[in-house]
Amino acid sequence: MINRGELKRHAKEMLRGKWGLAVGSIIVIFLIQILFNVISSFTKENTIIFIILTLVSMVISSALSVGMFTLSLNYAYDDKQPAFLDIFSGFKVIHKVIGLSLLLSIIIFIGMILLIVPGIVFSFMFSQAYYVLADDNSKSIIQCLKESAAMMKGYKFQYFVLSLSFLGWMILGTIPLGIGLLWVMPYMNVTVASFYLKVKKNYYKSSIE
Repeated sequence: MINRGELKRHAKEMLRGKWGLAVGSIIVIFLIQILFNVISSFTKENTIIFIILTLVSMVISSALSVGMFTLSLNYAYDDKQPAFLDIFSGFKVIHKVIGLSLLLSIIIFIGMILLIVPGIVFSFMFSQAYYVLADDNSKSIIQCLKESAAMMKGYKFQYFVLSLSFLGWMILGTIPLGIGLLWVMPYMNVTVASFYLKVKKNYYKSSIE
């Protein structure tokens, strides 16, 4: 059983004195996404340029997400130092980011078509795949999926409850024009990264035994 309170305390401890970097990274990613939305708004829909811009925006968004996972992991690790450039680390393995995003979308979509419930189960099963990639860029897409599925055995419901525990914070964060989310998001991200480190440790421990 993973202690949620322990994960959250660890996240707060690791963020202490480093909130500026965490909040600043969220702002930069948000501004980049806004920039693409503004550029897209000046192009007509259903045109080649609009489609290309949309695809590029999706790829960049996925790469930045992996970068945010990397940053969050570097916060969560006791022996690593987070850095601003971490948010761009996803571009180093952009081909894997694209492949993983496509595969996950297809798997979850198929699950949703079947009965919705399988889609939800798949989303939790492979929820750690991006963290696996962010943690070790040398791993293949299939490896990331396999390890995520193995790590999450017996932890899906705990992950669901952990995610749900931030709902109140997310709602509160949106009240003052969403400004509060600049602090809620890093707190949540580092907590979830800490969860990944726990299930990873348990996974490797059980593999050895």
